[in-house]
Amino acid sequence: MSDVTPAKTGPAISDSVDEVQGIFPSDAALQDAIGRLTLLGFDRADLSLPAASPTAAEATPEQGAEDPHTDIDDTQMRTMHTSMAGAAGAMAAAGITIATGGAAAVAIGAAAAIGAGAAALAHTASRAADQDQHEDREAAAARGELVLSVRIADPAKRQPAEAAMREAGATRVEPVVRAAGAIRPGA
Repeated sequence: MSDVTPAKTGPAISDSVDEVQGIFPSDAALQDAIGRLTLLGFDRADLSLPAASPTAAEATPEQGAEDPHTDIDDTQMRTMHTSMAGAAGAMAAAGITIATGGAAAVAIGAAAAIGAGAAALAHTASRAADQDQHEDREAAAARGELVLSVRIADPAKRQPAEAAMREAGATRVEPVVRAAGAIRPGA
């Protein structure tokens, strides 16, 4: 005799996402809005930078958007990259020390220098990427296409999200519904 387990049903999967979108005049205003929304309790996973004029294929809840980064995020990433590169150099030096019983002092110094160089290189590369991102956002802002979107799971959070975006300097704020193949004005 076999036991048949009935399929478990879960919550309904929506084919659309309610959002509030704001257009920002600068990267600084966008970063201010991200901070304000985070303080209101919005999860960073609810924030995105959608394409300003997505194609029909990109206008879906899961495509056509980037994760927003702030200067604080970028600083933390630089610190992590630099630390990882430095730690790799230190571990290499420790490995050489253990392998040679301490007899390879010159090699240890070289490994430590390589680690420091790798850390500096990681820091420089990360800073350059951050600068490129800032320039891209400023160019989008100049075209009126720097858009921040926040997913609204609770209708009571719509008004505070709209207010936070306006207070941060958004030039236009509006509710939208993103659904497969289309973006339409929200309620």
